[in-house]
Amino acid sequence: MREFQCPSCRQPVSFEQIECANCGSQLAFDSSCIGMTSLDFKRPCSNRDIIGCNWSVDGSEWYCDACRLTRTIPNLGSSRNVLLWRRVEGAKRRLLYDLSRLRLPLVSRSGARVAFDILSDETNSILTGHLSGLITLNLAEADDVEREARRVSFREPYRTLLGHFRHEIGHFYWDVLVDSTNFRAPFRLIFGDETQDYQAAIRGYYSRTDRSYDRMGFISEYATSHPWEDWAETFAHFLHIVSTLDSLAGLPLSLDERARQTLTDPYFESDFEALLALWTPLSRGINELNRSLGMNDAYPFDISPAVKGKLHLVHMAISAFRDQQGALEDAARIYAPAE
Repeated sequence: MREFQCPSCRQPVSFEQIECANCGSQLAFDSSCIGMTSLDFKRPCSNRDIIGCNWSVDGSEWYCDACRLTRTIPNLGSSRNVLLWRRVEGAKRRLLYDLSRLRLPLVSRSGARVAFDILSDETNSILTGHLSGLITLNLAEADDVEREARRVSFREPYRTLLGHFRHEIGHFYWDVLVDSTNFRAPFRLIFGDETQDYQAAIRGYYSRTDRSYDRMGFISEYATSHPWEDWAETFAHFLHIVSTLDSLAGLPLSLDERARQTLTDPYFESDFEALLALWTPLSRGINELNRSLGMNDAYPFDISPAVKGKLHLVHMAISAFRDQQGALEDAARIYAPAE
């Protein structure tokens, strides 16, 4: 994500800031223009004081576009829950920024809408997952200690709140971008036959005693469980890549001319090879920087030729959808009745 500027003093501000550290202006993110504005011209989301939501609202709404998508919130009787919910919503807003930049819809062709249930497992066990646009997230995933314990238990190299959201939304976009489209056949060729019994495949995955897997064919171990999970994992990694490259574009680093042209907008880059050509040295560099600080690799994955092909299919499906939507919008403008 690129750096924003304070609308008053033009100093750099982050996506999450509610106040400019330089001039003290109260800030609000305007999702309609994907930019930072001043609260002098916008109304704040009602969750601003509760969880630090810095998005603005329009019209008569009380909550911003991001907060309105949360269907169920956790029990706020606990201060710990409020703190964890704050982290969850922050990660969710970054996901929605990704989707807005990619111009992907929040409603499928069948009418399913993206929504979120953020639940605590104080009384019942909560499983993070997706069903017809509804993403359920266990609030415990916002607890760094608990999430790290689960990462180690599941032998995962990477586990973050944003990663969860990007993975789960990938299931929704399989329905939008692949199912009932010309990409169904290429998907089955590259990812496998998704009609195999999903529940049986997941049970089989968790009952494995041998945790080895084909690292050249899959981006992660979980991707081996079922073609749908392989797609969701790959979709999440595509978002990791374009979002990080977008952040790179705003940093004061020396870039060659091809990199500058590609980084004009990684979310809209049509040259997939150019994206990967930039990502490979960048991910290596990020990992080396982390090691220099005594931290684990930020991106502990290798993109093999097979995984590259899967990422390319995600890129093509998104581009094709966007092109189709653009053509429909053009047609609507051309044939709209004159006023």
